[in-house]
Amino acid sequence: MSSSSTGRGLEVAPFRALRFALANGETAARVTSPPYDVISPEEHRRLLVLSPHNITHLTLGSSPGQPSSYDERGRLLEAWIESGVLRADEDPSFYVNVIDYPVPGQAGKRARFLGLVGLGRLHPFTDGIVLPHEQTFPKVVDDRLRLLEATRANLENIFLLYSDPERALDRLLEAQVKGAPLVRVEARPNEYHELYAVNDVAVFIQITEALGRQRPIIADGHHRYTTSLRLLTESRSRGERIPGADWQMMTFANLRGDGLSILATHRLAKLKPGSNPDSVVESLLKRFETASEADSDLQIETRSRRVAVRFPAALKSSKQGVARTAYALVHDVALGEWLHGLADEKDIRYFKEATGENEALARGDGDILFRMKPVSPQELEDVVRGGEVFPHKTTYFYPKLWSGLALWKLAEPERLALK
Repeated sequence: MSSSSTGRGLEVAPFRALRFALANGETAARVTSPPYDVISPEEHRRLLVLSPHNITHLTLGSSPGQPSSYDERGRLLEAWIESGVLRADEDPSFYVNVIDYPVPGQAGKRARFLGLVGLGRLHPFTDGIVLPHEQTFPKVVDDRLRLLEATRANLENIFLLYSDPERALDRLLEAQVKGAPLVRVEARPNEYHELYAVNDVAVFIQITEALGRQRPIIADGHHRYTTSLRLLTESRSRGERIPGADWQMMTFANLRGDGLSILATHRLAKLKPGSNPDSVVESLLKRFETASEADSDLQIETRSRRVAVRFPAALKSSKQGVARTAYALVHDVALGEWLHGLADEKDIRYFKEATGENEALARGDGDILFRMKPVSPQELEDVVRGGEVFPHKTTYFYPKLWSGLALWKLAEPERLALK
């Protein structure tokens, strides 16, 4: 397995997952949910009534759209454990998360995702071992920290990417997918999530050695990773030692594998009142170079036309690192300079691929759609390993890890499993 790093990589370990016992008529579909940060208040209400044991009772609480008691959720988690709603697996394991899904926005295309679920040791970003690709916001971290302090548990996975062009770890994981899964759920229509346990010590060693040569990139979960770092740092500053606080439940997938989809996030800009959209767009297009769709950086779209364009080569050559990517150029140059005074960046709406951007433009929710292209794996690695992060809402990784398949109460990893 190749890696762009030298020296040490990430330390990983197996663990005893807490999983829903699914007794008394409960099903995986009733107790699991999408990740907490993509759930609307309406969806939250639906999930709460779906089951008294739906994972959102813990991740988001019982009051959609309102702050809820963190201590209450901590007590609820303990009650579920004591009553057997959640049970810890008997043996420490790594787990393989298999997701078979239709790729959003690409009719008829399906992909098969393989993710390795285990514990990863926490490292400050300054260590250069776990790498971020986007910024975090303190308010979100504060919320997640209060929940982590109350539950002392990882209620959801964070998603990291390793780089393995030879796909050696993928083949190892594929070999572990045998027999019936521990759990299977149809998360979205025709999207199936499965979880398999890996208990073979020889495989443990192969996994730890492979990931020990990697410096993974966080795909989803920057806020939860930062939250865990804060708990560790603040508890140490108080002289408190929390067993397992320097570990985090993580799912690892191959940035260079076939199962990961990196999708675009489009920008819909609304012009200020009094602006003539046709004239503004015509002037804007003169700044770009026209291109074929295959050679373009993006497409400029209005309610009456769509044009494939690229930024001038001289402009790109004047930039370095993340500043020369299409996403940065759209914000810094197209919006920040070329449309300065005509469109306010605070009024931009962001649409992940195939989540309503076409309908919003047709309704007049905005005037100019910057239809972006996905960031490539190479571009992602170049920017992140160069020590930079992308503009907000650049990458859209798919599939999303389903919540409730596995939880983890903070505890020291059982290292005897590797001896």
